[in-house]
Amino acid sequence: MPYPTKSEDDITEPELEALKKFKGVILARGYHCPQRSSDDFLVRFLRARQLDVKKAATMYGDYVQWRRENNVDSVLQTFKYPELDRVLEAWPQNWHKTDKMGRPVNIQLVSRMKIKDVFRETTEERLLTRALWVWEDLHENKLPACSRAAGRHIGRATVVLDLKDVSVMTFTNVHVRKVLPKMARLFSSYFPEYLGRLIIIHAPVAFKVLWEMLSPFIDEQTQKKIGIYKGDGLEDLLATIDAESLPEVLGGKCKCEGGCENAYTGPWNDLKYR
Repeated sequence: MPYPTKSEDDITEPELEALKKFKGVILARGYHCPQRSSDDFLVRFLRARQLDVKKAATMYGDYVQWRRENNVDSVLQTFKYPELDRVLEAWPQNWHKTDKMGRPVNIQLVSRMKIKDVFRETTEERLLTRALWVWEDLHENKLPACSRAAGRHIGRATVVLDLKDVSVMTFTNVHVRKVLPKMARLFSSYFPEYLGRLIIIHAPVAFKVLWEMLSPFIDEQTQKKIGIYKGDGLEDLLATIDAESLPEVLGGKCKCEGGCENAYTGPWNDLKYR
């Protein structure tokens, strides 16, 4: 059933025309992924390739093959991560409420990261699989719950990265230099158009080291969704997220019991939207 109100993720007329051709091409090429074949999903690949049907079809074909070869269909059910609490203690991060457009908000307090502790508790491979689990959960659970809560289709997420006082040692850590580019490559190749907004605050001079690692995997279209600030970026944060939903630690008014980084509050945690 279509949602009653307009959304930034609604399929436009030009996209609908391209989608008809796209479906014909992927059918002719034998690409088949019933778990990811809705119009809302397929159009992500067209948007990622500026409605170039052939390029989008190649991207989708690579996605189908990758999904099959890596048993992605079962990752939500089979992947177990008993070290999660310890990893989160070393790298505070959480899904916390929604932004003004109804998109789920992911907050990464890299400012509090203890990088040695992260990789004492987990491995590069398991951290990558955990990231894959998170992205699958975003698609399967969080975005549908946010859509039901907003009464319209929500297909993207907002991410806030706090880099306050992060040293160059974090960005040059051998594990970080291996894992983050792999995460960026996976996300850009197999989870297109899931990013609605990325706000990076308190970016230190050393941030250029991280940017040099990640920018090759970030296309021009995605870069337009990124705001990078040396300061608190509060104007952009409050333009994107209501003050009542923005944690106090980031300049907002929200003070969840036990800390917003631990609250895990949002439509996905409300029975009526699941």
